[in-house]
Formats: sequence, structure tokens, C-alpha cells
Amino acid sequence: MIVLKDQKVARNPVARAVAASNLKKRMLDQRIEIFMLDEGQDARSQVMPIADSVFVLAAAYEMMRWEDKVEYRKLRSAMLVLTECSERKFKWRMADAVTIDNAITICVDNWRKVPPTVLYEAIQLVMGKIR
Repeated sequence: MIVLKDQKVARNPVARAVAASNLKKRMLDQRIEIFMLDEGQDARSQVMPIADSVFVLAAAYEMMRWEDKVEYRKLRSAMLVLTECSERKFKWRMADAVTIDNAITICVDNWRKVPPTVLYEAIQLVMGKIR
């Protein structure tokens, strides 16, 4: 789901604008999909892309010391819900949709507020590429 894969793209304003457009479209598709899932349905293909974005943005907020923001607390709630879903072998709970939907909104609306270098570092951290 994260569309900024290297530092050059993360720093390029045109590439960031394209990435923002792509992210917004993909997240809208994910929002629709999560609300259409049935209770107990396998949600792996819906949850994994959302989890990437939520965990990366939360990591960026932590790096910027924004843990006191409401958006961060909502991202943390979504992280817990997403983790619980993975522990259930991705069996969907319809009650989780609103929490995840809120996190999707935060990702779409706020990721561009993160400086490119911080965003890149958060991506590398979450995706396990920092040594």
C-alpha cells in the first residue's frame, strides 16, 4: 500500500503528489471492501495493505514525537485491531470496520504532513529494512 519506496521519490514533490492520488484511490477501495466483508470472512487481502499504511504513519508520528495527537491514538487503536485480526488468522469482525475506517481516513489526510525523510525512515523501519 505504501507507494513511496525510495528516498528520491519521497523527496520529489511531483512523485509525492502522484503517490497521494494513488494512495487516496487505493484507500477508498479498501474502505469499501472492509464494509462489505462478512463476519468471520478471511480478510487477509484487505487487512495487510491497510496495516502497512497504519503502522508506517504511526511510526512516523512516534519519530516526530506526535504521540499526544488524537490521530496517533486512533492509529494505535487501529494497530491493536489489526494485530488482533492477524492473531485470529485474519477472520473478520464487522465491529472492527469503523476503527479501521477511521485509521484509513487519518492515513489519507495526514501522511503528507510528515517530512519526506521521516516518512522514508518510517517505511524502512516498519518494512524491516533498517539494520
